[in-house]
Amino acid sequence: MTKASFHEKIIKIFKKENYSAFVKTFGCQQNEADSERIRGFLHSLGFGFVSSPLLADLILFNTCAVRHTAENKILGQLGELKNIKKINPKVLIVLCGCMVEQEDIKSLIKEKYNFVDLICGAKSLDYFPRLLYKFLTGKEVDNYICDMPVFHESKFKSWIPIMTGCNNFCSYCIVPYVRGREKSLSYEKILFDCKESIKNGSKILTLLGQNVNSYKFEGVNFSRLLEEIDKIDGDFTIRFMTSHPKDFNFELVDVLSNCKHFSGHLHLPVQSGNNRILGLMNRKYTREEYIEKINYAKSKIKNLVITSDIIVGFPGETKEEFEDTVSLVKEVGFSSIFTFIYSPRRGTLAYNMLDSISHDEKVNRINHLIKVQDKISEEFLSRFVGKDLYVVVYDDDKNFSIARTNSNLMVKIKGSIGTGKKVRVKIISSTRSFLIGERIIN
Repeated sequence: MTKASFHEKIIKIFKKENYSAFVKTFGCQQNEADSERIRGFLHSLGFGFVSSPLLADLILFNTCAVRHTAENKILGQLGELKNIKKINPKVLIVLCGCMVEQEDIKSLIKEKYNFVDLICGAKSLDYFPRLLYKFLTGKEVDNYICDMPVFHESKFKSWIPIMTGCNNFCSYCIVPYVRGREKSLSYEKILFDCKESIKNGSKILTLLGQNVNSYKFEGVNFSRLLEEIDKIDGDFTIRFMTSHPKDFNFELVDVLSNCKHFSGHLHLPVQSGNNRILGLMNRKYTREEYIEKINYAKSKIKNLVITSDIIVGFPGETKEEFEDTVSLVKEVGFSSIFTFIYSPRRGTLAYNMLDSISHDEKVNRINHLIKVQDKISEEFLSRFVGKDLYVVVYDDDKNFSIARTNSNLMVKIKGSIGTGKKVRVKIISSTRSFLIGERIIN
């Protein structure tokens, strides 16, 4: 069966009526990008999209497995769909994403949530159209993968996947097991997606991968890819995530310093400031190497904004080792950090490590770290008071607009401006979390 004939057959199943879908995404930006592909395929079948599962003919959860709390949240919301299924037995309930790549979760779904109609893991996303067709018709489609079009929810920002999977196997992380090994996508396809997004009005391109720094396709590495994207004409900003410190190098910094579309925001997860803990995490860099790379980046890129991820309470972390993390946060001066209490994931190397730290102690540590970072963030943001900045509006209502600077700092502006608009503002004050600005009318 050709792609055209397959698509024609599956379209006939839905085109008889005006079907609607409710798609909810849990987890990271990579999941958001996957959901855009799912929406694109459903849209090509004639589906409209609704804001409530009560109004949908198809309900799809795109799931996350990074933390146990995320799984509990998903399962809790999934249980609420049972009543919807009772009211409307014809509604199709689908689970996609990382969580359902785990065999124990699959078994749990089949046993306790047997009202779920279809499961499609993150590694099988390309086969989603085929699985849906088989569920609806009972017929197999051999050796067929559908090119799913992308349906961007936002008109002014685009997620651009450049690679899938991960080869790092950090000892706490489930991602390589649920998304598979690292695979870089064609740079021609990436450039095409960037050009199409810009042509359609995108002002912000975010390149996505579990470790974008290790991108390599036919001799083109991440630095070269950025240089090619930077050559594209248009008024747009390049962002990327996530970067792994072990592959973040001086060559990349030099490229970024000459990249006219680079946002000026670097997200570089350090996870810990102690070398023993970094070794147990299998991060493959030291505290000293991380700081050296950060200092080089600061010296080459003017007004660089740096953010990071930090795990508190990794198995065996002593108070002194935690204090090494606190001192690193003070030394680097991140604009903000994302902090997490260690979450054990079955199947990872860290799962079997002795965890002797009490939950109360972990909470005390993370609260202390947040308090330290709050002071740093407040002082950092205060430096922008009195400056004029260009921002893109992400959301607004009658009273306020929420915008972001090129370097991803949040700005609150009085009055409605319009989502997606790029405007100039004067920063009049700041808090520890965001800037407050007034629109400059020329």
